[in-house]
Amino acid sequence: MPTDTNGHWARQCIEYLSRQGIMPTFPDGSFRPSLPMTRSEFATILARAFPASPFIRTYQDNTYADVTDTNWAIMPIRYTYETNFLSGFPVGTFSPQENVIRLHLVLAIASGLNAYFPSQRPETILGRALNDADQIPPYAREMVAAAIEDNLVVSFPSVRQFQPQQVASRGEIAASLCQAQGSLGLVPLNYVVGNPAARPPNSFNRPPLQNLPF
Repeated sequence: MPTDTNGHWARQCIEYLSRQGIMPTFPDGSFRPSLPMTRSEFATILARAFPASPFIRTYQDNTYADVTDTNWAIMPIRYTYETNFLSGFPVGTFSPQENVIRLHLVLAIASGLNAYFPSQRPETILGRALNDADQIPPYAREMVAAAIEDNLVVSFPSVRQFQPQQVASRGEIAASLCQAQGSLGLVPLNYVVGNPAARPPNSFNRPPLQNLPF
């Protein structure tokens, strides 16, 4: 078990993912929940968390201009592209060493789990759940609203402050993965954005493929 998560708000979730081997501890036994995570590391974690996701597109050698076959994370990067968790950026890059931000964390999980369309107007859901909904870019508003309905969005310390451009911590990423896996009860409900009694994860049908800028 991690040696540095006592008192952490996502401790139960972190310990669960550590036991599963999805987010193992560092060699010294620590988890370092406040640290950021690179996109390469994030792809690796997603591949471990969702190993049976359907393949819906083909990775090509030129899919990402900044990822070669010698990259240490080439296999999970390929996997998360083929399963639609991660799509890279519009300029054709993946930015493997860039830290994951909160917005891209939510979009990646929602995309991989088919949470594209909310049952209500996005503005209604976002306005009701978040105080800083105006900071969510137009291209992401519908999917973030769907993710909120599907209990996929976790926000700490304030459940009403999403802070979409803030770098996500390892603890926040762990909490989001627990919600996405349907491991309910491991994340305190007071940090789950929206109504925690809503639909279970992955309750949306997959629409035509969308290439989102993340």
